[in-house]
Amino acid sequence: MDAFLLVLRVGLSLGAVLGLLWWLSRRLQSGGRAQRREALAVLGRQPLTKRSGVALIEVAGRRLVVGYADEGVSLLHDAGEAPEPEPEPEASDFEADLARALGDQPGLPAEPAHPTPARMADVRGQRSPLDGSILAPDTWRKAVVALQDRTIRRS
Repeated sequence: MDAFLLVLRVGLSLGAVLGLLWWLSRRLQSGGRAQRREALAVLGRQPLTKRSGVALIEVAGRRLVVGYADEGVSLLHDAGEAPEPEPEPEASDFEADLARALGDQPGLPAEPAHPTPARMADVRGQRSPLDGSILAPDTWRKAVVALQDRTIRRS
């Protein structure tokens, strides 16, 4: 009984520490990205030899082609101002285009007669940030089922 309590305490302590680390990493990642814009971005790189190459970088809104080697970095070409990123379409535009595309094709049902298991899984609810990680309860359930399948004697 004492051994069981010890294992339980160690397991809960480990879970608490892992949960705290996960929470801190999520907190620090989201805060850092939103507040800071990168001053320099490497858009592409092509090695030429073992210790030299050419890179396309963006600095302060300008695109530059630079060569790099052991001796240093040199400017090869100033490609000028970086193009403005295209705005992403809104979800409502996509939905309207999809409805228009599906409405033009005769014979397609609006909704399937019987929901498929994949659709039923989507309806269950929102995805958790833990989905797919070792901390997800579903991962542990699947592990227990797999172990049970391997240890049950079949006749």
